[in-house]
Amino acid sequence: MPKPRSLYRSLAPLRHRDYRLFFISYLISMLGDGVWLVALPWVAMELGGDSSELAMVVGAEAVGLISCVLVGGVLADRFPRKRVIGWSFVASFAALGMLTVVHIIGDLMVWQLVGAAFVLGASAAISGPASDAFTPDLVPEEDLHSANALESTVRSLTMRMVGPALGGVLISLLDSMSVIALNGVSFGVAALCVAVIRPGTSAGSVSEKEAEAEPTEPVPYRQALSYLFGERWLWVLIVWSGVVLLLQSGPRQVLLPFLISDRLGGDARDYGLLIAVTGIAAVVASVVLGARKPPKDYARWMLLAWTAGAAPLALMVFVPSFWLLLPMAAVYGFCSTVGNVYWSTLIQTVPSRVRGRVISIDWLGSLALVPLSAVIAGVGTGRAFMVTLFVLGGTLPVLFTLATLRWVDLSLLRPPGEAVEKSEEPAPAEREPQVAAPPAA
Repeated sequence: MPKPRSLYRSLAPLRHRDYRLFFISYLISMLGDGVWLVALPWVAMELGGDSSELAMVVGAEAVGLISCVLVGGVLADRFPRKRVIGWSFVASFAALGMLTVVHIIGDLMVWQLVGAAFVLGASAAISGPASDAFTPDLVPEEDLHSANALESTVRSLTMRMVGPALGGVLISLLDSMSVIALNGVSFGVAALCVAVIRPGTSAGSVSEKEAEAEPTEPVPYRQALSYLFGERWLWVLIVWSGVVLLLQSGPRQVLLPFLISDRLGGDARDYGLLIAVTGIAAVVASVVLGARKPPKDYARWMLLAWTAGAAPLALMVFVPSFWLLLPMAAVYGFCSTVGNVYWSTLIQTVPSRVRGRVISIDWLGSLALVPLSAVIAGVGTGRAFMVTLFVLGGTLPVLFTLATLRWVDLSLLRPPGEAVEKSEEPAPAEREPQVAAPPAA
C-alpha cells in the first residue's frame, strides 16, 4: 500500500542521514530543556533559596541567553556550525556535571546554581542561531519547510508538554539533583550525535568541503548589517516581532494567571490546562504544515497568521468564564506556530555567509524586550490597568500588520525550492551580501 503523500512530505527530511542525527540531538536537548524547567526551581528550593534567590537563578539563564546571542551568530558564521553546536552542548554537559560533583561532595550552594544557569543560557544562545543556520546545510531546499515543521513539533511537545511532565515524574522518583545530572547526560548524548554528522553525505546538502571551508573567511559584520538593513522585509519583520512580544509576553506570562485566579475563579490546574491546550494546538499546526507545501505567498500568510494569533489577547480580559479562554489559547497556539514555522523557513533563505548573524539578531530582537514587557505588566493588576494592556496587546499588532503590508512588498519572497523563472532579478533573500544592498522598493 503506498504511503500517504502528506505523511511522506512531513517525514521527508529524515531520509537524510545527517539531518536524522541532527534531529535526534535536537530532540534530546529540547527534552532536557523541558525537564530543566521543572528541576531547576526545586533544586533552588532544596538548597534553602527564597523567592529572590530563585528569581536570581531563573534570571541568570535569561541574562546568559540575551548577552551571548550575538556572539552565537558570529561563531555560526566564523566556524563550522557542527562544531559550534557540538561544543555548546559540551559546555552544558560540563556545567551540569560540575554541579553534580559539587552536590556529591556536599558543598552545593545557590550561587553555583546561578552560575550553571548562566552557562546553560549562554550555551543555548550559541547553539540556537547555529542550529537554525545549520538546517539548510543538511537538507535540500524542498525539504526545508518540512524540517522546520518537524522541529516545531518537537519543540512544542518537549518544552510545553512531555519535558515538564517527565521532569515532574522523575523528581517524584528521584531527587531533583539526580534529574539535573540526567539532563547533563542528555547534553552529552546530543553532543555525540552532532559529532558524527558528516556534512555532504546527504543528497542535496552542502558538501563537507563547503561546510568546513565556507565560514573561514566570513563577511565582515558591517556588511552583514548592511545586508540586513538593505532588505526591508527582513529588518521590518524583526522589529515587528520584537514590538509584538513587548506588547504580548507580559500580559500572557504575568497578568493572565491573575486574570484566571482573581477574575475567573480558577487555579493552577486551570492555568496548566490553558498552557496544555496551547501546546496541543501548536503540535497540530506543526503537523499540518509539515504535510503541506508552503503557499506561494507564504510570507504574507506568515504575517497574517501571527496577527490572528495575537488578536485574541484583546478579548481575553472580557470573557465571563475560564472555558472561553481555551479556544482563544488554541487559536494563539495554532496561528503563532504557523507564523513561526514560515518565519524559520524564510529567514533560512538568507545567504549562508551571514545567516548565523542575521538569525542571532532576530533572536535578540525577539528576546531583548521580553523582560521589559514583564516589568510593565508587573506594575499593577488592577482591572483598568489589565484591560488596557490586554486590549493594546491584541489590537496594536493588527494595525502594525496593516502598515507593514502597505510598506513592504512581501510578494518578492518565494518559498525555498521554487524555481526562479519569472524574472532574472533575484528575490531579496537570494542576494549575496558582498555588496551592501539598496533599500527595497
